[in-house]
Amino acid sequence: MEMLYELLDNLIQLHKALYTLAVQKKDVLIKGNVDELVAITRQEQKLVKGITAAETARLSVVRELTAEKGFTLQDGTLAELIKLTISAEEKRRLTALRNELSRIVFELRDANELNQQLLRQSLSFVNMTLDLITDTPEDEFIYGNPTSEGYRQASRTFFNKKA
Repeated sequence: MEMLYELLDNLIQLHKALYTLAVQKKDVLIKGNVDELVAITRQEQKLVKGITAAETARLSVVRELTAEKGFTLQDGTLAELIKLTISAEEKRRLTALRNELSRIVFELRDANELNQQLLRQSLSFVNMTLDLITDTPEDEFIYGNPTSEGYRQASRTFFNKKA
């Protein structure tokens, strides 16, 4: 059980670190600092790899513990293990760790949803700006004389859209 407690503590710490990065990312997104955003994303990738490895180890330990007790688990969740645990102290400790992990995961999810909204807004702004730069004025097409030289020049844009 001690191995499981250590793995759960590790998972909680990794998720807290990921949450801290999500909060930092929000500030970076608001400022529009691309270099910092790239650095934070790299750190997040490392933490996600660590979380994946810790979760795999946790699942393995939970399966071993339940096999020792003569049970098989459906999903290998902590809730299943808590139900099978006889000791009140182990139930209390596992429940506390599960609740803490759930809490930080929900906070992380909320922070990531906010960051996703900020990214969408930034992308919208960039697209709108590009449209303003690359689009030709429509008035020229409606009111211009198609045979005049001015009409042909109006169709040129600052950027080549096909590139």
